[in-house]
Amino acid sequence: MSVNIRRPVFAQTHLSTQEAPSLAEARLHGPQQYTGRPRRAQAPHTEGQVAARGLSRPRPIDALSRTSMRRELRLRRRRDFDAVFRRGRAWHNELLVLRALPNSLEHNRYGFVTPKRLGGAVVRNRLRRRLRESIRVLPTRCGWDVVVSPKAPAADASFQQLNRGVVDLLVRAGILAEDAPAGETPA
Repeated sequence: MSVNIRRPVFAQTHLSTQEAPSLAEARLHGPQQYTGRPRRAQAPHTEGQVAARGLSRPRPIDALSRTSMRRELRLRRRRDFDAVFRRGRAWHNELLVLRALPNSLEHNRYGFVTPKRLGGAVVRNRLRRRLRESIRVLPTRCGWDVVVSPKAPAADASFQQLNRGVVDLLVRAGILAEDAPAGETPA
């Protein structure tokens, strides 16, 4: 049962008689929004929005990009993880276990296994983010599937300790070149 409530007609008599504020100080979206902020470089209008966003050209698969680890660089299927666990070789230290298996691709793929015994979701997600970032910026040799599993002490380790552990394992596995400069990927 619905009840319709009607407002009396005299409520409209109390409307403001003042003029609406000027649109000169209205907030604008886009590059005209705030003139004090430096503008980003934009493509000319003739190229259109697709070219302006960089969507018209294919991006190379690069672990050293400035964003998160790209989808092509991640192990996502169970069969890929199973292959690394069954046929791959393992190295470990006090914080991590690294398993690696050569693949036939021109880039590496990485997977991270964080079991519930490490802690709650916040702890496990933080570990995955830290491990992903430490691996993403390292110059590695191409053609490997790598699975990294943190041990229990890794939950309390700092980013620097995890990074040292990752570097140690990748060097021992022969995936990371010891003499490569930080910004260059060895062949």
